[in-house]
Amino acid sequence: MSLKLQIGFLFIIMYVSLNHLFYPDLIFQLTNYGHWEVVLFQGLLQLFLIWIYIKGLSYFPQQDIIDICLKLGKPVAFILLIPFVIFLTALVAINNRLHTDVIISIFLSRTPSWPVLVLLFFVTTYIAITGLGTILRASFFIFFMVIPLLVLITFTSFINIDWYNASPVWPLSLDFLIDKKFLYLMGYSAFLPLGFMAYKTKLSFGSLFIAWVCVMLFFLSSVYVPLLVFGQESAITLTFSMVRAIYTVDVDWFILNKQSMFLGLSLIGFTIILNAVLLWIIGRIMHKILRWKKAKVSYWIIAFSVIAFICAFMVPSLAWTEKIFLWTVGAQVYFMIVIPFTIYIYGLVKNRSNPCYEKG
Repeated sequence: MSLKLQIGFLFIIMYVSLNHLFYPDLIFQLTNYGHWEVVLFQGLLQLFLIWIYIKGLSYFPQQDIIDICLKLGKPVAFILLIPFVIFLTALVAINNRLHTDVIISIFLSRTPSWPVLVLLFFVTTYIAITGLGTILRASFFIFFMVIPLLVLITFTSFINIDWYNASPVWPLSLDFLIDKKFLYLMGYSAFLPLGFMAYKTKLSFGSLFIAWVCVMLFFLSSVYVPLLVFGQESAITLTFSMVRAIYTVDVDWFILNKQSMFLGLSLIGFTIILNAVLLWIIGRIMHKILRWKKAKVSYWIIAFSVIAFICAFMVPSLAWTEKIFLWTVGAQVYFMIVIPFTIYIYGLVKNRSNPCYEKG
């Protein structure tokens, strides 16, 4: 199978894993009507950043973000990427803890959190150590196993919807653009890992645009399913509104009579893939920047996985998990602006100073 196609599947899985829990809840807090407009504005801004990112990477064929940053100098690479490693470690910890709490709430109510955390971190670390090839192949199977069933779940959720809850459909203002929560919403993006896979293949904006359209459809469904089931007044008071909306569906002929049970199982696959990618990136950054001869990539992955596990285990409650997750999203906004523009500006300057420089 084409490597670009596998990366496209991985792109969608990472977005789904990162967005399906808090994303709709933030949308409900940003506006009481015309929710599609908030989703569209956020998606278009992310698409612009993806274009900047891919355009910048095109100036450096067969090189990843780490190689490009090292061309700027090791101090610059250290200043830019080591804080990114810290952010990724926190994201792995909070993402695993967040999904652990949701999985337990769905079908392991009498189980403490630590056994689920241990399982998630063990499997995630093992896949990350095996490398990008294994991650891409695993993402292919998970995509075709889980995504069609999620689509089925979305459609069967229409049993409980009330179309009146979507009104008014047309937005009345753009006040959400100056709301701090819209900045947080921008951080629900998973395109930064693509730059660390650029050495494998030339990334094209066209193929990622198709994946982006699929992601936008998922965004809209994750917002409008709970909105149509509960209404704006009720949905804004709920945590994990998408999960709760699916939980209301009871279909006797389905493989699991409570569809939230399958949603919980799918969360495991999505979380493992996303965190395996993040740990793999951490291992490559630390290995290529520090260049300690005795420290292999796998050693760095294991070390930071243990750190993330300890951090996740120490989070005292779901309320703290939600708060810290929003902090990581805020940090993500910073990196998703700084890294693409740094790569783009450096590539543009290098290309203009050397007209014979070969573009990818």
